[in-house]
Amino acid sequence: MPDDADWPTVSVVIPYGPEFTPESMLAEARESVAAQSVPTECIVVEDTDHRGPAWARNRGLERADTRYVAFLDADDLWKPAKLTRQLDRMAATGAGICVEGEPMSMDDFVYRVLLGDMAALTPSILLDTDQVSTTFEEGLQRGEDLLFILEAATEAGVCLCPDLYTRRHHDRSVTATEIPVADYVAADKRFTYLVSQRVPEAQPYVDPYYVQLFTQAGVYCHEAGDYDRAIDYYVRALRLSPHPFTVAYLLRSVVARYLP
Repeated sequence: MPDDADWPTVSVVIPYGPEFTPESMLAEARESVAAQSVPTECIVVEDTDHRGPAWARNRGLERADTRYVAFLDADDLWKPAKLTRQLDRMAATGAGICVEGEPMSMDDFVYRVLLGDMAALTPSILLDTDQVSTTFEEGLQRGEDLLFILEAATEAGVCLCPDLYTRRHHDRSVTATEIPVADYVAADKRFTYLVSQRVPEAQPYVDPYYVQLFTQAGVYCHEAGDYDRAIDYYVRALRLSPHPFTVAYLLRSVVARYLP
């Protein structure tokens, strides 16, 4: 392990909207950065005009003048030695991006990121900008972080380290805000289209993603009592794959819609 003087400086980009995150949480996030055992510089990008986290992270990337750039959400905290562990892992593997997780193949990584059980990775990202040229897609309402990770990983290789950060939940966070189902579906369809165009490794998993999306949308509509729309979404999913769970959900909505 290098001496402290040998560690590279890491720029840390923190998007911040005072409407969504208390100032005290931002201060604690910055403290978790300052407690790292490598030199860091914090770049807090305040988004008072609600242009979104992709806009803020891109502005941070533009302002960073270091080779290594990390991202942290203002309401999350890094674990001690997070950056040293990642820098060691990147040096050993030659990967251009490191995120939280256990080691796995690229195929498994793409599958798990796209189909949802590795969805909250952004606060763990450490990026080698000498190897990664991608930026965040500012036109996306959802999934811009996952698209970025998939593009960076398939461009420059990915390595993983477990237990890198603590995710904190609170009522004012962006993720706590509900959006209409139709908007949710439209945003995810746009995300999936861009993944299919930019990440060839994800092609085998695009249809399963749509099945998951339409089935979940059907569940939301059913719970809201909108059985006609629920049925429509389930039928869309079944046209792609006759999954037995989707069939069961469809029958439940049909019974609720047509039987007293």
